[in-house]
Amino acid sequence: MRVVVDNSKGGDPQLAASVSDGLRGHGHAVELLEPDPASMFDTAVHIVSTGIVLRVEERPARAELGEISEIVRDALMRHPSPRRRTRAVPVTLGWGGRVLTWIDVFD
Repeated sequence: MRVVVDNSKGGDPQLAASVSDGLRGHGHAVELLEPDPASMFDTAVHIVSTGIVLRVEERPARAELGEISEIVRDALMRHPSPRRRTRAVPVTLGWGGRVLTWIDVFD
């Protein structure tokens, strides 16, 4: 399955890298979207970070979604920031706003 790990807003580069590595390690094709370096100087940046978004082209099978969820939960649990460990990561269908599921450490 192809998964886009969207960190284009710069929400959490460490989590994005960890999730990307985990997905690749399980045989998924992964594209990691990094933030534009110029966005660092964008005065319109939101104060509340949006975190990362996982984007898939088609609805994953239950087993695939379970595997993706485990990889994300593992990456969240290993995050050095206790505050960021409690984030929820959305899995969206394509580039639209339709969220298929939210993944967090509490599931």
